[in-house]
Amino acid sequence: MAKELTLVSVGIDVGTTTTQLVISQLTLVNVMPGSQVPKVEITHKSVTYMGNVHYTPFEDRQHIDGAALRKIIAKEYEKAGVKPEQIDTGAIIITGETAKKENASEIIHALADYAGDFVVATAGPDLESVIAGKGSGAEALSKRLNACIANIDIGGGTTNIAYFDRGKCIGTACINVGGRLFEIDTMTHRLTYISAPGRVIMNHCCSNNALAQSEDELTLIRTCLQSMVECVDRVIFQESLLPQDRCLVITNLLPNVKLDGVVFSGGVAKYVYLPGIEEWWIHGDVGPLLAEAFQESRIYSSFPVLEASEMIHATVLGAGAHTVNVSGSTITVSKHALPLRNVPAVFPEAGTSGKFSWLKSAENYSDSHYHTVALVVPPLPDTDFLTILALAETLACELPLIKGEPKVIIAQQDIAKVLGQTLQRLLHSIPLVCLDGIELVFGDFLDIAKPLPHQDAVPVVVKTLVFAH
Repeated sequence: MAKELTLVSVGIDVGTTTTQLVISQLTLVNVMPGSQVPKVEITHKSVTYMGNVHYTPFEDRQHIDGAALRKIIAKEYEKAGVKPEQIDTGAIIITGETAKKENASEIIHALADYAGDFVVATAGPDLESVIAGKGSGAEALSKRLNACIANIDIGGGTTNIAYFDRGKCIGTACINVGGRLFEIDTMTHRLTYISAPGRVIMNHCCSNNALAQSEDELTLIRTCLQSMVECVDRVIFQESLLPQDRCLVITNLLPNVKLDGVVFSGGVAKYVYLPGIEEWWIHGDVGPLLAEAFQESRIYSSFPVLEASEMIHATVLGAGAHTVNVSGSTITVSKHALPLRNVPAVFPEAGTSGKFSWLKSAENYSDSHYHTVALVVPPLPDTDFLTILALAETLACELPLIKGEPKVIIAQQDIAKVLGQTLQRLLHSIPLVCLDGIELVFGDFLDIAKPLPHQDAVPVVVKTLVFAH
């Protein structure tokens, strides 16, 4: 029987409204035992501790309260009966509006000692959409039903959308629509705070004079939320955006495809699936009212609404998991370049005339926490010398503009040796690690060990975000 290894994994999500922690056990098995190249897979995942949902502490509108946040995490570890040194792996993810705070990077580093080999990520909108769609069960549902499913994750600051087609993410979008864009006094039920996107939409709604003269604040809030949800409708139905939508749409990379169903997740989703709540002010925000607006949306009436396996915990059910691979044997590695830890995989955007560009994607990891990034080469239609030379020339132009050394390139096809040697000629003294035979997905991080003795191959640990109860 294949030898099993059990890892204790932690996930921490510091979101716009709430902070959560979850501890899981991951069982890893080498599914290719004997003399074959090892292939280690996660065969079982179980949540051993689900922490309470805490309000994310802030010093002011621009700064997370680091000391208060550490106290929350320390208390959760204590309640779980787990010490930081017992944790093997994990992920801290700062999401939503919180990722935009001035000290987000500093906070993430301050929490990093609460785990072993942590994946540490300020999740950009695209990664956050994918994470939520995996955590909610939408990805697994699309695979099981052989269907195209949209996951709509409605949080405190943003609505993150991901399309999954038969288990594969094919597009994401992020929109400034969330339950905490308007804050409410729980005693008086009056507005106490309006976010910048909220103010733009309110000004647009108040250009209707009858509404501007109305003294009914609740009517005004409902009208603003309806206007925001109509923007989400336009994004999903591939319609032209209106001027007031511009302050709301952060990213939109959704393809024009037919959807077979939608899943709602996030803190607001609970109220999308429930009948209306009378005490809508209960959380000091407009989450329940936003859920009502989604219930009245074209999205809700046009597609089958499928149940999420997880709503409020959708994002935190992610934790870094180890899957061990061995690179191909035709590779290029500069002396003293290895080992490397926690290297984020960066996927390119397709440019003109079939060329790729990694520059924009790499900017998501310009934070000082990342020593370097790994540029992923998508599968090439042809691997002849001219194609690889053209690829090497593109990389040679972009690599000096992307921070960090050594420069790391990962290909799935067997091209690392010729690509690496061509790059070494073009870039001369820049240290380089060029590997192949490794499959990666969006959101993966890599640990790359020293080359195996007497072999031209290196062990690579892919730390991927895993989700499941």
